[in-house]
Amino acid sequence: MCKRIVGLDPIVFKDSRILILGSMPSVISLKEQMYYANKTNRFWKILESLYQENDKIELLKISHIALWDICHSCIRKTSADSEIKDIEPNDIQELLNRYKNIEKVICNGRTSQNTMQKYFPNIQTVYCPSTSSANAQFSLEQLIEIYKKEIYE
Repeated sequence: MCKRIVGLDPIVFKDSRILILGSMPSVISLKEQMYYANKTNRFWKILESLYQENDKIELLKISHIALWDICHSCIRKTSADSEIKDIEPNDIQELLNRYKNIEKVICNGRTSQNTMQKYFPNIQTVYCPSTSSANAQFSLEQLIEIYKKEIYE
């Protein structure tokens, strides 16, 4: 039987301008208590290439990016988004109300985008392909260009 898992708190700063939303932290991320902790996930490589900074928290500060996930909790056996069931969403609207400088919400992957549309249809979002290594359709170079366009726009 699968247990209900609970995600991570948001990483957000008073001057964050972009919120990047994933679906639910991976098993490794939950264990490490850090977003995108799986070494095969390309998220941090993308940001590092754009800002030439290796410290993850400093990277988020200088890029004015906040991180969170659409799922507060769910039932899931493995890290695969396809296994996410019985979602309890995070209160994205409340976060946006509290952090007024956030002007753009980027969904990292289809599950994040679809779940946002289901629970928060009035919040405008931008879709970017998943940075997970399971998304082999996009190379690291392609993802860098896609995220660069959305972050710098």
